[in-house]
Amino acid sequence: MTEHYLDNAATTEVSEVAREAMEAAIAVYGNPSSTHVKGAEAARLLGNSRAAVAESLGVRAGTRDRVVFTASGTEANCTAIIGSYRSKARRRDGTETVVIGDGEHPSVENAAKALENEGCRLIRVPTAGGVLDTGYLRDALGDCREVFCAAFMLVNNETGAIYSVKEAAAAVKERFPDAVVHCDAVQGFGRVRFTPATLGVDTLAVSAHKIHAPRGAGALYISGEVIKRKNIAPILPGGGQEGGFRSGTENLISIAGFAAACRDMKKNFAVYREKVAALRKYLDEKLAPLFEKGLGVKTPAAAVPDIVNLTLPGIKSETMLNFLSGKGVCVSAGSACSAYSKKTSPALTAFGCSPEEIDSSVRVSLSHTNTEEDVAALADGLAEGIGRLARIKR
Repeated sequence: MTEHYLDNAATTEVSEVAREAMEAAIAVYGNPSSTHVKGAEAARLLGNSRAAVAESLGVRAGTRDRVVFTASGTEANCTAIIGSYRSKARRRDGTETVVIGDGEHPSVENAAKALENEGCRLIRVPTAGGVLDTGYLRDALGDCREVFCAAFMLVNNETGAIYSVKEAAAAVKERFPDAVVHCDAVQGFGRVRFTPATLGVDTLAVSAHKIHAPRGAGALYISGEVIKRKNIAPILPGGGQEGGFRSGTENLISIAGFAAACRDMKKNFAVYREKVAALRKYLDEKLAPLFEKGLGVKTPAAAVPDIVNLTLPGIKSETMLNFLSGKGVCVSAGSACSAYSKKTSPALTAFGCSPEEIDSSVRVSLSHTNTEEDVAALADGLAEGIGRLARIKR
């Protein structure tokens, strides 16, 4: 059976350039922290990889800004949010506030909830229709005594909505200049042109396996100003690797693959974006006849073309996913991190979907590696599934 993988927001296939870099890195077996020749060889590879990731983020060399390697985007998000809280002595009187968007990725939502359980005030900014409500944010900030951290995703992992992080960051900084403003850019990396400077954020998280590199590597950008103010504390104590921000011997093989994928993404960004845009246009054309049969599509005000969230006509998402999987078509019902939680999607709830719509939602996520054959297989599978499964229900 031919496979048609359309779940790239969950993870991507490792590219050839990343694979080759990883194979070469296997031979560099020294510990980057060791002072002998093999350690120095590993340290050079680590340094070159860090420079590649930093360059792909638009981080200028020679500044105090730093890219810290982590094991995942989740760890990068948690380090920024929880680390900002732990960096200072806290009153724990309910006045210290963390602000996030409503419907953030679980790594942001649950990190913020953990701090709420420690006595912090938690504010969630509405994102109805895929729009970050910056008016609500400004009003909420006016009622705060202190905001130590604010975190907003750049691209929603379930709807593809692009959030106005720059405007939100400016609003926070205007009221609380010393707050750490964080951006979860995991889904935006490789899909939207940005730098931490253009977004106006202090910290920013990205992940390797979303850009055709392996699982097991992520990165956290930390601005030089935050480092100077000591506004981030490590959440993983140990030997003090990664400038003291993330202890543990670096996963050099995955990091090398990450760096190679970053170089490839930066070099071919325009070409890859053009291909995805063409695939999305073809997908819209193939799905058009199904709209007359009750298929719906959630349409954010601004979105990347890669991610489309569909609403099935009275068919549970799990039922359709199993049907499509039997046809070799791989899509999802939403965030892979929450696939087994059996909870209603916070992202789709925040978007404004009803429980019934959420229970019948399917996420399709494209990559430049996809083909028109993949898209056609999905459309054909949906058409057959809607016809057969709807009849079974009746």
